[in-house]
Amino acid sequence: MVDEEKLQELKKRIQAAKVTNTPQQKTKKESGAGFGFKISTEIIAALVIGVGIGLIVDKYLGTKPFGLIIFFIFGALAGFLNVYRVMRRIEKQ
Repeated sequence: MVDEEKLQELKKRIQAAKVTNTPQQKTKKESGAGFGFKISTEIIAALVIGVGIGLIVDKYLGTKPFGLIIFFIFGALAGFLNVYRVMRRIEKQ
């Protein structure tokens, strides 16, 4: 009788441990609009930061169009690199 009770309690504890230690499955898929918004946000944010830095560099160094052009290109490259990383992460899933 005592052994049965211990056995039942052990089974309950094992079941509870399995439930808490089982990794959750991702069932929610990202919608196309959400994915597009994420990609466009990555590119636009990188471009805005690049242009902002370029304008600041031009203001303080007096290199009127060159800082803006160079940092715009850096921003575009950073944006596309971020998009590439997001695509690789999604591809692995």
